[in-house]
Amino acid sequence: MKRLRSVVISDGRSAAAVFAALGWVLLLCAGQVLTGSERLVVVPWLALGPLAASLVVGWRGTAVTALASVLAVAALSGWLSGDLGTGTGGVRVAGSAALAVFAVVGAHVRVRREERIRSVAQVAAVAQTAIQHPVPARVGDLALASRYVSASADALVGGDLFDVVSTADGVRAIVGDVRGKGLPAVHTAAAVLSAFRHTAPLPGTGLDEVARRVEAAVQPRLGPEDFVTAVLCAVHPGGRLDVVLCGHPAPLLLTPGRDPVAVGSHPGPPLGLGVDPCVESTVLSAGQRLLLFTDGLVEARDASGRFFDLEAEASCLAQAGPGLDDGLERLLAAVRRHVGGRLDDDLAVLLLERAPAGSPAPRPGVGGAAAARG
Repeated sequence: MKRLRSVVISDGRSAAAVFAALGWVLLLCAGQVLTGSERLVVVPWLALGPLAASLVVGWRGTAVTALASVLAVAALSGWLSGDLGTGTGGVRVAGSAALAVFAVVGAHVRVRREERIRSVAQVAAVAQTAIQHPVPARVGDLALASRYVSASADALVGGDLFDVVSTADGVRAIVGDVRGKGLPAVHTAAAVLSAFRHTAPLPGTGLDEVARRVEAAVQPRLGPEDFVTAVLCAVHPGGRLDVVLCGHPAPLLLTPGRDPVAVGSHPGPPLGLGVDPCVESTVLSAGQRLLLFTDGLVEARDASGRFFDLEAEASCLAQAGPGLDDGLERLLAAVRRHVGGRLDDDLAVLLLERAPAGSPAPRPGVGGAAAARG
């Protein structure tokens, strides 16, 4: 249905563009006739009709406009100038016809190029979604919501990353940020996610060992100055929360009626710079929420250079009323208001809540890494 609606809208716009070009041709012809001059001053302007149409419609619509333009030049040459059968009139019509053919060919080339670009963009979107897919709405006794906002209008993902896996000893999550931009950062992020997905579920593997193995997996593809900041956390069935900071901002523990509390005070080196993980533990009680994020959130600045006050804005996420997805939407809306519309850096956020035992699974939200755009 959405595809059909898109086609209908596109066809409607194309028809409107063709009618506008034809109207331009008729208006010029009427103006020339009303002047009564034998000098055809509108002929160069008549060529603008098919040339303009070639920029917005396909070759068929352009051909209709081009035919009307050439016929108009021929009619004016025969009626007002009376030189249609002479060399001057023939050159005039031939020139108009050449421009018309050029416009039709140009429209055809443009449409084919746009189709190729659209096809490549669709493939890229699928590939990016496979790299960074939305987390499920429920894993074990944790309710989850995630968002990924790319600073690039042409990308769904970049160097920021997150993922959640279920293990025999609870749920493990990672949020990270690759140094750098572009495809190299995407490749590194994909390697980090792949290593985490393979390592985190292994039985008997502590969170510190997971960090070491992830670093070992991505180290060969990192340059001398490349690294990945990351926070890894594990929520055990009893509510124990383990956190490992690898050069990354500490997550915030959100409790209704209280200020957010940073979890973790010993950020070791990032992945790729000789990680030295230190496991710090606390308790995630039922009803509490944990917010993990990348520095694109805390380093967002307004026009005066003032940083986004995450702790003040995150307090609203601690309330039990709004759903997790709604809470993240409000948080991202606050960030966009703060920066004045568009973010300068990618950001990833992951919000989780330990639900009471036996509570029903929440309805899946519409958010996720692949659904959010900058």
